[in-house]
Amino acid sequence: MDPSHYIKKIQGIFFEESTITLGTGHTQKTQRVKNYCQAEQIDDEKVKLHFLGNEGKPTGIVIELSCDEFLKRYTLDPHFRIKTKDEGDHDRHVAIAEKHRERGENNSAEYEYTNALKIDPDSIRANFGIGTLYMEMGDTAKAREVFQKLSEIDAIFEEENKHLFNEFGIELRKANMVDEALANYKKAITISPGDEHLHFNVARLYYDRKDWVNALEWLKKALGINPLFRDAKNFEGLILKEMTDQGITLGTATPSGAADQDHADA
Repeated sequence: MDPSHYIKKIQGIFFEESTITLGTGHTQKTQRVKNYCQAEQIDDEKVKLHFLGNEGKPTGIVIELSCDEFLKRYTLDPHFRIKTKDEGDHDRHVAIAEKHRERGENNSAEYEYTNALKIDPDSIRANFGIGTLYMEMGDTAKAREVFQKLSEIDAIFEEENKHLFNEFGIELRKANMVDEALANYKKAITISPGDEHLHFNVARLYYDRKDWVNALEWLKKALGINPLFRDAKNFEGLILKEMTDQGITLGTATPSGAADQDHADA
């Protein structure tokens, strides 16, 4: 059949989202990544994909997929743009830093994160990376400085950084930055109100402060989202038992408030 008879319907920049694992052991974390390609429908049944690298340039890898499979896996990105040289250099430094962290090469990782931050001081990935690196190295003071700065960067609460909300709150808690952790979780909840884990972690922060009322209230919200959330059910039982052991009832317990002394992470 004459190819000129086909009407091209699929054309543009598309991406497939996947999950990758970074780090090992207690530092292990998952991250959502987007793999981009330039796609063009070549006939009624097939689409040709030219995969793109980190800077939006063709990698030379080309495959063909059926139209049905392509449409199931790929999403059009009408706002895609090629990264600038600085953006590409920043991403390269962060990627190298993460590889050094995986190998336990902390000094080299710090060096690469620092190079990335010279290019973009407000980089979410580089700030979060170097902050958690300092925590792993036991330098809590430096970590607190980085996390304080990061908590003031509004971009961390954008939808594309959603995967960081819980992780960032956990790191703030480890650094004993309880007020900042609470603010992080509550702001994140306005963006992802259906995430039961965010509500659970708010409850945990209030529990650290012996604020039984608020801890139970946030657990109730978590269970309202997911009634089968086992950790929340167990935590609720633990709090009620501790209150009973101390002769405290919900009628006599009062919220401790944000002004209470922060409690260190267990």
